[in-house]
Amino acid sequence: MNPEPVQRSTGKPPLSDLLRTLDGAAGIIRRPDGTRLHTVEAGVGDDILMVHGFGVSSDCWSLVQPRLVAADRRVIAYDHRGHGRSSCGRDGFGSEQLRADLHAVATAYDIADATLVCHSMGNFIALGLLSDKTFRNRFRRAVLVSPITGMSRKASRAALLHTPMIRLGFTQFLAAQPRTGRYLATRSLGPFASADLVEATRQSLAAIPPTVGPCITMVRQESIARRLEQIDLPLQILSGTRDRTTPSWHAELIYMRAPNAQIKFIAGAGHMMNWEAPEEIVVAALTD
Repeated sequence: MNPEPVQRSTGKPPLSDLLRTLDGAAGIIRRPDGTRLHTVEAGVGDDILMVHGFGVSSDCWSLVQPRLVAADRRVIAYDHRGHGRSSCGRDGFGSEQLRADLHAVATAYDIADATLVCHSMGNFIALGLLSDKTFRNRFRRAVLVSPITGMSRKASRAALLHTPMIRLGFTQFLAAQPRTGRYLATRSLGPFASADLVEATRQSLAAIPPTVGPCITMVRQESIARRLEQIDLPLQILSGTRDRTTPSWHAELIYMRAPNAQIKFIAGAGHMMNWEAPEEIVVAALTD
C-alpha cells in the first residue's frame, strides 16, 4: 500500500516547551504488587487517555496535551510502571502487568466514550488490551502514533542494535555525551528536526532507566497481530515516513488486519512524532 504522505506541519518549539512537565492534577494509583502509577489529569470535556512509549514518561506529550485541554477535553496521562515518576512493584515488567496497569488507570478515572492516544510501545500495550471487550467499550476510537505490534527485531536495525546497549546502560552513557548523544538522537528523528528537538531527544535517551530493559524483550518476542481482527473501533494510524525505530510494516499490519482502520503517513517525520508532528496528532484526536 502506498497512500500519499501527508505533509507535516512546520514549527520549531523551544527546548523549554519540549521538556515541559505536564500541567494538571497529579495522582497516584496503587497496584496490588506495590507499583505506584503516577497520573496527570487536566481539562474538562470528552475524555482522552494518553499512553506513552518505551523509556520516557507522560511528559513526552508536552506539545500535545495542552492543545487538547485547550480544545475542551479532559486529558488523562500516566507513566508506565518503572518509567518517569511511577515505581515498579514485585511483579516486574511484562505485557500482562502493563496492560493491567492501563486497565486500572481507565477504571480509576471512569473513562467512558473516550479517545485513546498511544505512541510507540504504548500501542503494543493498548492494542493488546483493546481485544478485551470490557476495556474496549470505554472507547469510541483510537489514535495510534508510530505503532509497534511486536516482533520488533524484524527489519529494524535500530532495535537489534539498541537492545543490549540499553540493558547495559551504554546507550544512556553515550547519549549523555553531547556529541555522540546528538548523533543517537538524530536516528530517532526525521531530517528536518531542529537543534532543540535533537537536544530534547538526546536528554530523553540519556534518562532511560536501565531497569526497563525487560520491555524491550517483550516487544521483541511477543506480537499482538492475532488480536487486531477483534478490534472493531475506528483506528487512526499515524506513521512517519522516516521512522527507523518502528518501520511502516507495523502500521500497515494494523491497517490490513483491523476492520476499521485508516492510515496516514507523515512526510519527513521520524519516530518522535509526539514532538515532530504534534498538530497532526491533535487533529487526529479531535476528529471523529
